[in-house]
Amino acid sequence: MQKSYLRGMGLRAHILLPFISGMWLAIGVGIAGTLTPDYSHISQFMSALGSTGAPYAAWTNYAVFVPTEIWFLAFLVILNRRLGASRTRRFALLLLLAYAILLFLAAFLPCDAGCESPGGDQANTTVHMAHMIIAASAYPLALIALLILGLTTRSTSLLRRFALPAAGVGFCLFFAIVLLPEAQGLFQRLLEGWIYLQFLLLGDYVASKDTTAGENRT
Repeated sequence: MQKSYLRGMGLRAHILLPFISGMWLAIGVGIAGTLTPDYSHISQFMSALGSTGAPYAAWTNYAVFVPTEIWFLAFLVILNRRLGASRTRRFALLLLLAYAILLFLAAFLPCDAGCESPGGDQANTTVHMAHMIIAASAYPLALIALLILGLTTRSTSLLRRFALPAAGVGFCLFFAIVLLPEAQGLFQRLLEGWIYLQFLLLGDYVASKDTTAGENRT
């Protein structure tokens, strides 16, 4: 009974952990954005809420961004145990680990006020440049990792059929952030949501895989 209960908890964690991580980020950013005067979810990055001089910077960085990645790292621990030991999957999981660590570090390296892109009236600080480089590097790593993991699942899975189109949409959203700065906040949120949708599908795939294995053992 205890073993069955613990196994059921593990299966639920496959879905709950990425869901909690994504909702923690969405709700936290939503609250901070509402409380911050003149903040635009359309034109401004989420990082602007934790930028130097922002009224709720510490709360956003340490109570929103950091826990978001901690929840996601817990999800990665489960994936590492459940997905198997192939080198390709291990490499993809390392990319997801790098994605989480980079975003974790970005919370401790806040961008300059407003989180404006380089090239404004004043020179950007070194910390700001580091933040922007880290953030810009993290998203492609996640998209590449999800593509690899999708292509290594069984041929009949939704993840496998979804892998290439999902990567294409993801990279289009990523480049839209750069090419359409007046809507960079909107595209960043769409990209985050798109990535988290794939995390949920990945968790569901692993959970269904474990369920099938359990039924076969019985």
